[in-house]
Amino acid sequence: MIVNRAVRAALGFGAERLARNDWLMGIVYDLINGQQFSTLGHHEEMLADTVRVEAYRQGIANTVNEDDVVVDLGTGTGLLAFMASSAGASKVYAVDHADVIRLAEDVGTRNGFDNIDYVQTNSREFNATEPVDVIVHEQLNDELFGENMIPNLLDLRDRVLRAGGKIVPGRFRLFVEPVQLHEQHRVPHIWDMNLGPGLDFTSLADSPYTTDAKHALETGSEHFFLRRGAVDHFLVEPQPVLDFDLMTLESGADLERSHTCKRVVTHAGTLDGFCIWFEAVFDEETQISTSPLLTPTSWGNRLLRVPERQCEIGDQLSWSLELRQLNDASSWRALVN
Repeated sequence: MIVNRAVRAALGFGAERLARNDWLMGIVYDLINGQQFSTLGHHEEMLADTVRVEAYRQGIANTVNEDDVVVDLGTGTGLLAFMASSAGASKVYAVDHADVIRLAEDVGTRNGFDNIDYVQTNSREFNATEPVDVIVHEQLNDELFGENMIPNLLDLRDRVLRAGGKIVPGRFRLFVEPVQLHEQHRVPHIWDMNLGPGLDFTSLADSPYTTDAKHALETGSEHFFLRRGAVDHFLVEPQPVLDFDLMTLESGADLERSHTCKRVVTHAGTLDGFCIWFEAVFDEETQISTSPLLTPTSWGNRLLRVPERQCEIGDQLSWSLELRQLNDASSWRALVN
């Protein structure tokens, strides 16, 4: 991401050094997050996502009890705070470090929500005057971790949440699955492009201009953002590489970064890469999935591209996955063994 590189340069740190420092990366991503969600377009996209909105409405209604004290972390336009108030909360703290919280306050006032305190601050500086029963949040980016979810929520959990309190949503599963793309969504490398008579790009296979691209492909660091409907099918039965609960997780360091995956191919096809998606679990009845094969949401899907290979049913497919910096998916790597 251009913003990431710019912030790294401004801080005077090399990319690798900064990526190894989870605490410093947390500060950087809080700054990036404040800029990213300062425009209405981002919020309009999320508000228009009916899968997201209805899952949160149901999950909050199933969790928040009458007279609960609730914190909405990263309130944005205030939607989750309004939902918590409507579910019976006695008091709601709507917390956000961005100026959009003033919009949320205006909307809340005009809609008659009189039990919401709007607090413009970084969540690490927020303190409630009473124990909190529920923390609601939507600290989720396309690859789950990029909005600094884990450090922000674990900090609030340990400081303000009462014993027996809840985080909504609190359980998550991360998937990085081998996929075949639909033919019309497959993007050949430039040295493989067939653009018709008289246009030959094959010489670029040995060109210095493509050295970096070929190196990225061979080291598992070439990434591609998929359009909706791009994935044709999974080649194997999906299994989460990470499955964790924020109520029991001690720290982000407890999540394994290096994975060796071995699966049997259950659906033949071309391996185009590894698609990232997640599930956010509210309760036994309610969850959100950003699987590329389900109803599209406001979250997108990143593809970790690898050299194409044909896979037949019954083949053993083995790959290595490195989640080097959880909140920077550009650092993730996938290599077929």
